[in-house]
Amino acid sequence: MGRGNKKESIAMLHREAILAAAEKLFTEKGVAETTISDISAASDYSRRTIYAYYLNKDDILHHIISKGLTSLRDDIKNTLDDSEDFLTRYDHICRALRNYYEDCPLSADNIIKAETGKTSSGELTPAVKNIFDLGEEINKLLARFIEDGKTAGTVQSSTKTMSTVYVLWSSISSLLTLTKTKGRFLSDSLALSQDEFLKYGFRQIINSILAERI
Repeated sequence: MGRGNKKESIAMLHREAILAAAEKLFTEKGVAETTISDISAASDYSRRTIYAYYLNKDDILHHIISKGLTSLRDDIKNTLDDSEDFLTRYDHICRALRNYYEDCPLSADNIIKAETGKTSSGELTPAVKNIFDLGEEINKLLARFIEDGKTAGTVQSSTKTMSTVYVLWSSISSLLTLTKTKGRFLSDSLALSQDEFLKYGFRQIINSILAERI
């Protein structure tokens, strides 16, 4: 390993350690209540070192959001590469989104706030730009999924691909959020487990574009 690669690997370890400490604090205390001094104490890195790697607390949060979105993108890409049947792909996409909401809650809950991340000159910070780029990559993957369904005759030919991408993502996300916040109430009132309710909801969402309902 060259000197440059070794230096970058060490820097990556430092960045990851700071992120891990910040993510734990954000989860326990909340983002607003956590300070750079808190992150410094929890990570054993000085404030000066933290600022050498991140612009500010928001920048740290944006890197956490990017990390979660990267995992989601990779899961969806692997699903599209490995699965041939449209409905199997859809089930796996729903599972990928559910994993994202359950395993990366800071990313999922704060993604909208990333739009405010700008430099002093008014430009998007690199971390926020990466968030937007990852979102575009995910949208393209979902568009490919819809187009494949149209080509196979599984999806209605009149379906507007990009509009459907946004509708699918927002609908599935809303369903997952509902289950997270009202899961016990739904289970008790509907006599369904959360898994059963989600399966039903996911099916209702995809039925809106299928050539033949399931």
